[in-house]
Formats: sequence, C-alpha cells, structure tokens
Amino acid sequence: MIRLIKSHKLSVTNVLIFINICMFLLMTISGGSTNFNVLIAFGAKVNELIDIGQYWRFVSCIFIHIGFTHLLFNVYALFILGNLAEKIFSPFRFLLLFLISGIGGSFASYIFSPNISAGASGAIFGLLGAIVTFGWHNSFLRQSGIITNFIVVMAINLFLGLVMPGIDNYAHLGGLLTGSIIGVLYKITTKR
Repeated sequence: MIRLIKSHKLSVTNVLIFINICMFLLMTISGGSTNFNVLIAFGAKVNELIDIGQYWRFVSCIFIHIGFTHLLFNVYALFILGNLAEKIFSPFRFLLLFLISGIGGSFASYIFSPNISAGASGAIFGLLGAIVTFGWHNSFLRQSGIITNFIVVMAINLFLGLVMPGIDNYAHLGGLLTGSIIGVLYKITTKR
C-alpha cells in the first residue's frame, strides 16, 4: 500500500506555480509573453542560442509560457499533478522530478525541433509518467482508477500535440520518458 506524505502549508507545487505566474506577469509588463524578443530575453528554448553556450535555457524555458491560455493549462495541470506527486514522492523528490523531467523535455525539443519553445509541459508530462510507472504495481492507485485516467490523459494530450500546430510534442515526449524513468527509479529505491 502506498503511503501519502503529509503536505506542508507551503508546498513546492505552490512555489512553482507562483514562480510561473510571476514570470508571466514580468513578461507581460515587458512587452507580452507572445513577443518573440521578450521570449528570448526571458529564456525560451532557442536552439541557436543554446548552440553558442546558453545551456541555462534548458531550465529557464520551463518557467515561461507563451500566452495566457498556455499558462492557464499548465498551472492547472501542475496544481493537480504536482500536489499528488508531492504527496507520493516527498517535496524534495517531487522538485527533482519536476526539474529533471523539464530539462529532459527541453533537451528532446532541442534535439528534434528547431522551433522556439517554452512552458512547463515537459515537466508536467514527467509527473504523469512518474506517477504511472511508480504506481503501476500499487493496487491502491490502480484500483482507484488514477493510473488508467492518467494514461488516457497522456494519450489525448500526445494526440492533440500531433494534430494542433504550435505544440511541442517533442518536449512532451522527452518529459514523459524522463519522468517515467525517474518513477521506476523511485519505485526501486522506495520501500513503500
């Protein structure tokens, strides 16, 4: 049986949401979150700039979003999945999972897509992947329907990424793969 970790008043999830909203507000004040120059200045994934050594963009792009709708969807998903992942894995392990999955998504996008990219989607897909792989052999999570629901959510979102323009499915897949691997590692190293 999985034991959920008690949540703290100030959760890592809420801090990450706060950072994403603050970055969005700063971008809006600076000229708009859809403005190409603002995106570059705030750290979007731009392959040519990474090629000349701006590797920090693999991390910075996780915390900026292109437009309000993009921010809204990712903040909502982070709120739902982040709070659950934080309770399952612990705040510290959740933070590592979020950051490493986000970097995995950014790196996959860098390798496979020349387009400018930003957003927490890769990290969020990493949360989905980790929860599914970690909880796959857990009867409580499986019987609750959470695992099945998350697999359906992943499939729908990956399909939407294929048919809708402007969605970086490479970041989604990179984050999903990274998070799934981390979920397996967490399962191996956790005795609950």
